Amino acid sequence: KIADILMARGELEEALRILTEDLLPVFERLGDVHQRAVTQGKIADILKARGELEEALRIRKEEELAVYERLGDVRSLIVGRTKLALLLIQRGRGEDEQEIIGLLVWSFFEARRRGFPEADTIMGILGQLGVTPELLATIARGPAPPAGGLPHDSPPFPI
Repeated sequence: KIADILMARGELEEALRILTEDLLPVFERLGDVHQRAVTQGKIADILKARGELEEALRIRKEEELAVYERLGDVRSLIVGRTKLALLLIQRGRGEDEQEIIGLLVWSFFEARRRGFPEADTIMGILGQLGVTPELLATIARGPAPPAGGLPHDSPPFPI
């Protein structure tokens, strides 16, 4: 909790130190892979805030999401994949567009199916990217996105 408070105050260096030097070793010794993944996610959040996007992406994919997938923790996967998509958006590379949309669409449908409130937030992000509810309905009906792909009448990353 101390690291969370420090993060909220903007004291990122001290929060990062607590997470990496104090908490991670404890969870590793205890064999608590879920709490270790949660802590890795917080580290990725700090790195994102510091502009260290590549390392934040690596941690999010390899250290956090991989664990949630193994554990079958769907809610954490929804949140983690959404955060990964936001990291990719912040990175701003056009070649990430399909991965971003894929992460967000999966997260949206899983959140909606389970009645999680995150579905509304994810729909808002998709809307900012030009993905309409109509396009989502089309995706839901078919095995693949519609011919012609995603709408490109606006910049790929207007956020």
